[in-house]
Amino acid sequence: MAVSLVANIVLASFFGILFPVGYFSDKSVPRIISDLMFVEGASLFFLGAILAFSYSRVSLHMKTLMILGASMIGISIGFGAFASYL
Repeated sequence: MAVSLVANIVLASFFGILFPVGYFSDKSVPRIISDLMFVEGASLFFLGAILAFSYSRVSLHMKTLMILGASMIGISIGFGAFASYL
């Protein structure tokens, strides 16, 4: 999760600087980080849920993916709420 956060900060900085048009035009760097974390968390949760649904036995790896995805979604929502004040 720490690696993902560092990658999000780097990407958000580049998106905020290099792409001042379109979706990122009126957003601050913390807001872009929140959006990227939400997308990553949703994809991890979806991957874990699909794997758990496709197999009859749910393993620890699938549960870990779903928990990590749900926590990233929660963190991004909280971070996005405070990022609107920045």
